[in-house]
Amino acid sequence: MPDQPVPGLWDSFWAIHASSDDLFHQLLWRIRFIFSSAYARHMAKLTADLQSPRLLEVGCGSARTLHFLAKHFKASQCYALDLSPQAIQVVRQISPDFQTGVASALALPLPADSFEVSFSIGLIEHFTRAQAAQMMLEKLRVTRPGCWVGVVVPWQSSVYNLIVRKAFGRHWPFGEENPFRRAELRHFLTAQGLQEVQIFVIYGSTLLGAGRKPSL
Repeated sequence: MPDQPVPGLWDSFWAIHASSDDLFHQLLWRIRFIFSSAYARHMAKLTADLQSPRLLEVGCGSARTLHFLAKHFKASQCYALDLSPQAIQVVRQISPDFQTGVASALALPLPADSFEVSFSIGLIEHFTRAQAAQMMLEKLRVTRPGCWVGVVVPWQSSVYNLIVRKAFGRHWPFGEENPFRRAELRHFLTAQGLQEVQIFVIYGSTLLGAGRKPSL
C-alpha cells in the first residue's frame, strides 16, 4: 500500500461530505453518528474513573466521537486535530467550543503529558504499520501516565472488509486501507507500551482498542 493517502484526498472528501445533497453522503453521515456514539460509549466505560479529563482526537474528521465522548464528562476540554483544513472547518462549524488545529498525527504540536484520553478513529489503517506505530507513540507522548489511549480501525475479518469494501472497487471513497485482525491489534498496542489493553468489536465491522499509558 502507499506510504500515505493520496494528497488532497481528505480535503476533497470533507468538502463534499459535509455539505452534499448526495444520498450516499447523507446516509454515510447518519451511519457515522451511530458508530461514533458506540465508540464514545465504550471509551467512556473504560475511562469512567477520570474526572473532567482533557480529551484529544487525532485525525478527527468531523470529531463526532469526541462530541459524544465529551457528553459523558462534565467540564472536559476537547481538542481536535486533523491534517485536512476542510475537516477542521467542519469541526469549527458544528463544535465551536472545541480547540482545533491543522496538524500531522506523526508530529503532534502538543506538550507531553497533556491529556487524560487521546484517540484516533479510522486513521492509522491508511498508513504503513511503521507510520501507524509512530502515530500511536505520539498519542502516548501527549497522554498523562496512567491514562488512556485508544484507536479504532477496520476489522480484517468483517463483512465490511471482505464484501462491502471490495464491492465498491476503485469507487471506494476512503482511499487505501490496511485493516487489522484482533490479535494483531492487541499485539500492536502492547508493542507501543500500552498496558491493560482491551479490544472490542463494534457492530461487527470495526475494532476499538485501548490501553493505559504506564504510570511513572
